Amino acid sequence: MKNVIVYGAAMVLFMVGAITEVHAQRGHKEDKYWERRKEADKKRAEYIRENEKKRDEYIRERRKKEDEYYRESTKRRREYHKEVRKHGRPVWASAHRYDERNHIYFPDYRTFYDPYRGGYVFLNGGRWAFSAQIPSFMINVDLGRANVRILKDIPLERHPEDFYDDYDEEY
Repeated sequence: MKNVIVYGAAMVLFMVGAITEVHAQRGHKEDKYWERRKEADKKRAEYIRENEKKRDEYIRERRKKEDEYYRESTKRRREYHKEVRKHGRPVWASAHRYDERNHIYFPDYRTFYDPYRGGYVFLNGGRWAFSAQIPSFMINVDLGRANVRILKDIPLERHPEDFYDDYDEEY
């Protein structure tokens, strides 16, 4: 019986020693886990800082481009209004309550008035032609009484003849 008690005590000591060693090894692994976790957190924080720097740089560049675009747009608009004042309004404009903010289409003559360029665009021999003065075939026409269509859906900077097919079908 004495052997059994000694043998049992030896087993208990062996088990306690094994469990302690396992806990010691596990603790060591857990230390490595937390070290790796801290390293990963540092890398993540650095990655986030770099991306924020890139985003801020992008936003600064974007704002510069937008500011430049709006400066140029304002400059073009001022030049346009200066040209309009220089040439004056067409004679027929007041009869149609036209304020030179849109293109005008004369469907009976297949002619556009382009206020941006300050003249008339018309078909001449199957090709579009531009003239600052009234085209010769419209000289004796009373444009104050002519059938007109104000084209509000075409941007002022665009050429109205590019949209001719859209308006020719309606008349």
